[in-house]
Amino acid sequence: MTTNGAGRLTAPCRFCGRPPRPRDTRVPGPSGPICVDCVQAGLWVVRDREERPNEAGETFEAVSSPQAPVCEFCSRRERRTFLGFRRPLVRVRCVPRDAVICGDCLDHAGDALNLALRH
Repeated sequence: MTTNGAGRLTAPCRFCGRPPRPRDTRVPGPSGPICVDCVQAGLWVVRDREERPNEAGETFEAVSSPQAPVCEFCSRRERRTFLGFRRPLVRVRCVPRDAVICGDCLDHAGDALNLALRH
């Protein structure tokens, strides 16, 4: 991961391709960071399961099929319940960039961003 002297990520967002702006906070990921705007758009897609454009105008879509790609952040496609049942995990896919993140990782990213932005 590329960082500047202050420890901020300098790589473009994996989901919109936008380079970081000054004082921009991002969540690192294995294939590249995700920016605040893409986390917010992804959470909206998970909530209502409707396609939505991101800041770059590229389409975010909800996928929950077992054949759809796994989440890049946690490598899961399903959630196991307390009793051992398996449920498909809702994932958000940026079609042009072929980037995928699940609702759980988006939620964790939102929590991390909220903590970072408070300080």
